[in-house]
Amino acid sequence: MSSEEVILPFPAPEGSLGEATEVRSTLIASSIASLRKHLLYDRYESLLPPEHREIVLSTVAGVWLPMDVARAHYEACELLGLSMHEQVGIGMEVSAKIHETFLGTVLRMAKQAGVTPWVLLSRGHQMYSRLFRGGGGIRVIQWGPKEARADIRGVPLFAIPYFRNAARGIYHAAVSLFCMQAYVQEIQREATPTRVALKVSWV
Repeated sequence: MSSEEVILPFPAPEGSLGEATEVRSTLIASSIASLRKHLLYDRYESLLPPEHREIVLSTVAGVWLPMDVARAHYEACELLGLSMHEQVGIGMEVSAKIHETFLGTVLRMAKQAGVTPWVLLSRGHQMYSRLFRGGGGIRVIQWGPKEARADIRGVPLFAIPYFRNAARGIYHAAVSLFCMQAYVQEIQREATPTRVALKVSWV
């Protein structure tokens, strides 16, 4: 393994990051759209807790939602019993919708010759702050010329396996814009209910 280099530090000392308290509704609305595409919406709706059903199902893109609303959504997704492959695939679809909303400049750069995934990875703070608010953050460590580790801290949704797999898919789809083939794996020994570590590589 090559020597490690932090190319994107946490936005604050790790012990002071805290936890996210709000989630951008674009993430939830895009997720629901993918469930509709896969004919899973009716089952999903039936699994939503009654106290959150109205606000989740009426969600529109572009507003902030409390963390407990996002948790209700992803817990219902978890109860669908989808395979890990299906969960990652839905995350990849959600990623495409997020790109349209948040990554216009980066997407234009992706079309330029010589632009690599490091461009995206170095903008992790911007992406995080557009999806989560209230605490937490991201760090990126370079492991090699085409290999990195992304550490995301302070997101209570990581307690839900469905969200962990969907997050892998979001990263995979984003990195794939800048290379021929991307690979994203969770470093499971680092997992906690509020954090995830991802090994990201590409060719």
